[in-house]
Amino acid sequence: MAILYNPHSMQALMLRPIHTFGRHPASCLTTLAAPDISKIHALVRWTGATWELCDQSRNGTLINGQRPESGCWVPLQEGNTLHFGTQPDCSWLVVDLTPPEVCLFALDGSLRCIPLSPGENLLPREDTAEANLYATQNSWVLDGLEGSRPLADGDWITLADERWEFVLGLDLGATQQLHLERSPGATPLFEFRLSQNEEHTTLHLVLGNERRDLGERIHHYMLLTLARQRLEDAQRGLDASSQGWLAMDELARMLGVDEPYLNIQIFRARQQVHRCLDERPSDLLLLERRRGELRFGAHPFRVFKGEHEESAFQPPPA
Repeated sequence: MAILYNPHSMQALMLRPIHTFGRHPASCLTTLAAPDISKIHALVRWTGATWELCDQSRNGTLINGQRPESGCWVPLQEGNTLHFGTQPDCSWLVVDLTPPEVCLFALDGSLRCIPLSPGENLLPREDTAEANLYATQNSWVLDGLEGSRPLADGDWITLADERWEFVLGLDLGATQQLHLERSPGATPLFEFRLSQNEEHTTLHLVLGNERRDLGERIHHYMLLTLARQRLEDAQRGLDASSQGWLAMDELARMLGVDEPYLNIQIFRARQQVHRCLDERPSDLLLLERRRGELRFGAHPFRVFKGEHEESAFQPPPA
């Protein structure tokens, strides 16, 4: 998480593994508007061990007042001052040179960042979650109260009235430790087991010949409620695209909780299931959102009440 700070503008920026500075906005990650800045003025890169700078400019890039030889890579050190061109506002202090990673970077100049794991990230904090950010097979996804959307490097998001920049410091392939390619037919079966009074709900995931116990959790009953709604709609003859949707406020009422707490249950359910499948095909859509509504994904499930099977659901082939 290499960070540069401009004391003139009080702007902070986080370097990407290959970072370009210059006047040309289509070619440079950081655009410098001074007239003596070249189209591509300087490059900074992460080698896997160090951060290095290469001057590409006509008017020079200074490191601690010294101009390196043009076209040569020079290692950077914390505390270095970088000066692009001759204008006083193009001076940057190197404040951090740790390795790149995927994170959220505060846009208030405080230099705060939130490292992100490929699994679930409850934000801004786990106990007051407004959103969840996680990696799928092809992208990073922000899942919040207003729905889900993919994130691209440099996107801004707002959490608890604070703005953050999404920094894709590593390519997605380097972060895919929890999400493996789905093997043909390797779809997990969700097996819910309830006590007779429905005060206790446990969940097992069955994948091939393997069975994983997720224990008893409050959010398992939330998943079960949504699964039952999907089954009920299927039995009524609704088409697959219309099955299972429940309004968030209605689901909260059915469970006897408020919507913020329901959102935390949703995030924790996703987190537990994805972690359970960290060595199995886990890039699955556990829950689906659309504005103001939620439903259980198109997954097979069985429901046992006591020792007797209450119901079972098998989604049609995709």
